[in-house]
Amino acid sequence: MDFKTGKIKKTLISINSILLIIIILFTPLAYYIFNRGYYETLYEDNGVFSILNKSDVMNITEKIFKFFKYESDLDPLDHTIRIRYSDESMGTVTSFGPDEISHLYDVRKLLVKIFILYCVSIILFVIMTILLIEKNIKNFIRNLGVIFIISSTSMLLFIIILYFLGQNFPMLFDNFHQKFFPQGNYAFPYGSLIITLFPSGFFNDFFIRLILSSTIISVVLLALGIIFNIIFKFVKKYGE
Repeated sequence: MDFKTGKIKKTLISINSILLIIIILFTPLAYYIFNRGYYETLYEDNGVFSILNKSDVMNITEKIFKFFKYESDLDPLDHTIRIRYSDESMGTVTSFGPDEISHLYDVRKLLVKIFILYCVSIILFVIMTILLIEKNIKNFIRNLGVIFIISSTSMLLFIIILYFLGQNFPMLFDNFHQKFFPQGNYAFPYGSLIITLFPSGFFNDFFIRLILSSTIISVVLLALGIIFNIIFKFVKKYGE
């Protein structure tokens, strides 16, 4: 292998490692973001159904899913996005206000950017992995193992940082909103529908689930990377 070929391979390995980090990070989000069953569990665990009518909550959740998928829009005057209280003494119904809907539009824009990045990363990862394939299969196995090890260890270090930052979740959550929603339309009064439907505990539990899922994926890839390197060394020693 000449210097140019080796340099190209190192570049492909480096880029693929970055792409795989993005894939590991956002795969759990892609799985859970529209998972109705998981939302129902989060609502139950965070006492949402004790305040809001369960049937209405799940109905509006489906509408939010369709909204995030660009299958429909949200209108504060739409009677179908109103939710009854579980305790009728608290009032008849509640609904999203204009500021809450505006924030949901901003969330939708952010999700689109994330999933475009996620899908592009998957496509590029597949293409670059194919480019790394060569006749000497043991070298391909080694390169793939290196990618898995670099990506998984980097992701595990990032997860450790997130874990410690998550010990003060309210501050982390606020900093996240300041970074990605600088327009500032994310602060709502206590009792507003968006706060009642998605309390802090909801996002804390969601955050923990994403972190745990990314950790599992990273550990699996790290193990595969180590196995691939062992296979490469074994074949190199005994296969030639």
